[in-house]
Amino acid sequence: MQSDWRRKAVHAGSGFFALALRWLDWRGAALLAIAAVAVSLVLLPRVGKPIYRDRAARWDAGIVSYPIAVLALVLLFRNHLAIAASVWGMLAFGDPAAALVGRAAGGPRLPWNRDKSWSGLAANLAVGGAAGALLFRFVDRGGTPGWAIAVAVAAVAYALLETVRAGVEDNLVAPLPAALALHAVLAGGPIAWRGAWADPGLLRAAAVAAAVNLAVALIAWRLGVVSRGGAAAGGLIGTLILALGGWRAYAVLWAFFLAGSLATRLGYGVKASRGVAQNRGGRRGAEHAVANCAVAVAILVLAAGFRPFYPDALLAGFAGAFAAALADTLATEVGGLYGRRPFSPLDLRARPVGTPGAVSLPGLAAAFGGAAFVAAVAGATGLIRAPLPAAVAAAGFLGALLESAATDLARRAGLRLDHEFANAFNTFAGALAAMGLAVWAGRAPLFLPIDT
Repeated sequence: MQSDWRRKAVHAGSGFFALALRWLDWRGAALLAIAAVAVSLVLLPRVGKPIYRDRAARWDAGIVSYPIAVLALVLLFRNHLAIAASVWGMLAFGDPAAALVGRAAGGPRLPWNRDKSWSGLAANLAVGGAAGALLFRFVDRGGTPGWAIAVAVAAVAYALLETVRAGVEDNLVAPLPAALALHAVLAGGPIAWRGAWADPGLLRAAAVAAAVNLAVALIAWRLGVVSRGGAAAGGLIGTLILALGGWRAYAVLWAFFLAGSLATRLGYGVKASRGVAQNRGGRRGAEHAVANCAVAVAILVLAAGFRPFYPDALLAGFAGAFAAALADTLATEVGGLYGRRPFSPLDLRARPVGTPGAVSLPGLAAAFGGAAFVAAVAGATGLIRAPLPAAVAAAGFLGALLESAATDLARRAGLRLDHEFANAFNTFAGALAAMGLAVWAGRAPLFLPIDT
């Protein structure tokens, strides 16, 4: 316990270096982060073992990943270091506060992670959000309008992501999405956001969407397609997508849901005998809905700040998230049924059936077909314009492939990525790739953080 509190003290104390970003340019900040990475790899293994979780380990993954996350923030937001400083503050102070309050106050556990408590989540949000706000204001010198709303959104995203079971260090999970959320809100602008959410048309659309999806959720649950939790989560997700994205975005959601559900039931008995079938008889639960749809929903929620039109790149990212989700689902279901010779996506060596991260030729073909199907639906409905469907198809396939590679790397390192986290990572990668390709294709004026 004493070594753990020392570790938390060092973790929080390192956050005070974020104050230096007020005076440093991105090169100086990057050198500071690189120096911290070097210290964690070279010096701490010799003198810092008392704060290691496992003193027998050569390196402490949490300690090494901390400065790596900071370095990534500095490089990506090099022309807006206040964003990097703000999320650095959440990283430095939110996690120790959650640990301190969670252990001292205890209380009810989180339903999605029994190792975490509601009191710890609240402390992370309060302390991390306050630290993020103070550091943003200090480094930015108060010159960016709407910064308080943006930091609050990022703090919520960070605190929630920090509670997710991932199988990897929290330091590598929460900072980047939180920083991207902060940047997206700033780019939308406070006036656009207030106007979007006060739009009577949006309120009417939300009411209609809620009624439609309540009926859909009840039917799906009664038919045994989804569990009770899956029906509730799916109803909320469908409501948000239909209200914010309209019927075109809703069609993309249904393309993913129907194709994925059919693939799950394809040869279910054979897959069950091999131990690779979806649990609960193929019924989707709340965790599946959130893992596969949360990134796409987040993009639409953030894009509400850009109404009455959506930049093409954001819609490409929305479609790319679902393209990656369906690509991964079909790769798993078809590969589990027809894949006889799975192999590693990294070294192409054969792997036993069921090896985490292994792929097969039938699975890869199905993955590309799934990504292409979602892209085709997005293009046919007019959600995205040519040549973006091709970009979405490529991004969806890339997202599924990156998930397999990450899972394979984790297995080699003795880790096992949580299944739902891997799915969310897959959709996140697909969305980012689709947005990047959309910008590269010159079809979307996306405001990238590296170009600010």
